[in-house]
Amino acid sequence: MRTISIIALLILLCFGFSKNQTEVKITRNSEVIIKGKSNINTFECRYNSDFIENELLVSVTKNPSKIVLEGAKIEINSNGFDCAHKMISKDFKTILKADAYPHILIDVKEISTKKDNLTTKVVVKIAGVENEYCVPTDFNQHNKSVKGNLKINIKDFKLKSPKKLLGLVVVDDYVEICFNLFLHY
Repeated sequence: MRTISIIALLILLCFGFSKNQTEVKITRNSEVIIKGKSNINTFECRYNSDFIENELLVSVTKNPSKIVLEGAKIEINSNGFDCAHKMISKDFKTILKADAYPHILIDVKEISTKKDNLTTKVVVKIAGVENEYCVPTDFNQHNKSVKGNLKINIKDFKLKSPKKLLGLVVVDDYVEICFNLFLHY
């Protein structure tokens, strides 16, 4: 979920930084929303903006087609999501194993540029399991925001979807992480 934050940071670093190390802050205006569905309804879980502000000191190495990052690691509080309904929020935190794994870790590795397209490579660690993703992202230089969507299968992290009402309500294994991160640097 903070993958988005890291992606934003990486994109930011791609535009106009000549220093080897840069301090970047993800502001409270930022949004991270997880969208999912069951066989009867959809749900959205929003990350609490009180948990969003992070400052990172990132080392940047620029190549002609990509930017390699070191230190762009973000911790997301697993209990920081609100799904608008108490039971859905509780189930979501259970899916994330928030009690045993209180943080989701996101390590932004690099940003690749091809024409007008940006792709950010991130390693996401949820419940002790790591997976690498390449996320298409958009960077708005005017308001310093990074935007993107990442669709993941929770089974890739050895997580299980809850079944409710004796199996009549089943949550889909795929969720979409939508992020719009505003940066200060």
